[in-house]
Amino acid sequence: MGWKRFLVLTLVLLFFGMMVSGASATASFVNATVNSTATLPGDPSPEKRPGGEIQPENVGAEIVVEKFFGTFVPGIGWVVFISGVVLAISKYLYSKPVSEFTEAFYKELPDRISYNGQELAKGIENKNRWGTKVEIGYGYVKKKWFGLKKETVIVKSVITITRDEVKAVEDLFSPKEYGKLLAQAYLNGWDANDAKKLAEEFDKQYRGFRAYFNGANLDCGVFEGGDVIIDAKGANHIIVNHIKKKPGKDQFTHISAVDLLNELGKTIENPYKTTCGDIVNGKQRIVLVRYSPKLGKKVVVVIERIKWGMYRIVTAFPPSSGRY
Repeated sequence: MGWKRFLVLTLVLLFFGMMVSGASATASFVNATVNSTATLPGDPSPEKRPGGEIQPENVGAEIVVEKFFGTFVPGIGWVVFISGVVLAISKYLYSKPVSEFTEAFYKELPDRISYNGQELAKGIENKNRWGTKVEIGYGYVKKKWFGLKKETVIVKSVITITRDEVKAVEDLFSPKEYGKLLAQAYLNGWDANDAKKLAEEFDKQYRGFRAYFNGANLDCGVFEGGDVIIDAKGANHIIVNHIKKKPGKDQFTHISAVDLLNELGKTIENPYKTTCGDIVNGKQRIVLVRYSPKLGKKVVVVIERIKWGMYRIVTAFPPSSGRY
């Protein structure tokens, strides 16, 4: 066993020992400061139906509404921690991409929400023993057997993320950037899993994007025709511009990545308006505008020359004013 693995296991065991030995003290602290412990009767509903309220399984189970972390610890089994150790432990137990994503996403979320008449706390639940699949959401910790056994109950799931999903977009976003972006999308009205899907699809498609700019004779210069591509920097900007803003405000409707790329291509090849944009880092930008019947709004694509006969998309967006 390497010294790093030994250190990790030692720290986990230390945390676990602290939590077990201080279980009653922790419960008292939570009850005193949060005043969120309740005894909820009734049988469970085995399904999470939209708009339905999930109730605890056992009559008399003690419910602790506090930030929680449920995971599998090698040599110990499935354990649940609550309160301040959540992120500290997640850093050690998750694979690095998932850990960094989880930390960034989790920090953006409000600590508590009210959902269907329940007060819920944010939490993390590890979905496998390898730490490569995580669910982040809101719920509570259910204590049974006089507090000796704890179970996490996620009532409102916000996102499920895997190591492969984080790695899929690593050319565009670091795990921390991706976690923060999807959390902000969620806070602005997106379903976080839909935002994740859009980013994944766009990442798969943008490298093969090609459109032809027919050239233009503008006040700021004469521009020859040429191919237009999307590089990683442009893809990053388009994704952020698309999913970070509130639905219905300065953003495209929730269409697929393929449809979005098609609309960008049509705007480049058949704009109804071509104007001079800003000069950035010595490069003159060109603004192309087209009304999209599919989207029911204008589409603006900004390009710049990268070499003779070739351009790249700087960004694209639906305008929110009469400027275009």
